[in-house]
Amino acid sequence: MRRKDRERDAGFAWEVFDRAPFAVLCLRDGQGGYGVPVSPARMGEAVYFHCAPAGKKLDCLTRWPEVSLTAADPASPACFGVNYRSAVLRGRASLVEDEEEKREALRAISRRWCPEDMADFEEYLAPRLKEVSVCRIDVTEITGKERTP
Repeated sequence: MRRKDRERDAGFAWEVFDRAPFAVLCLRDGQGGYGVPVSPARMGEAVYFHCAPAGKKLDCLTRWPEVSLTAADPASPACFGVNYRSAVLRGRASLVEDEEEKREALRAISRRWCPEDMADFEEYLAPRLKEVSVCRIDVTEITGKERTP
């Protein structure tokens, strides 16, 4: 990281991921790169996201499982700049095959993004479990960065 004065520790970076309104998953696609917004949630130091059971995202992950994920808290304008809190993680993504892990990951994602609907989670999930894929990123590196006033 060039600006060491803005570097923050892993705890800070995890906090950014836990609060950010979304994250961008960066994948290799054979044409230079592919970035796509995802709604991740973490369990411990693994990050999960859901996707369709087929498509470009899974094609890329299957061929090139090394990924990065970037998140930022909402930025605020500053004189000729922007104040921000951001985090980047790197890791290896894989499709979750174990049904219980998949269910727990979807529960964590739902709890993160729609906590008010959790009473209906099991009923909603039952007919859809086989229609959705879940991926896990096993994190190998995480960094945080902050620019403050």
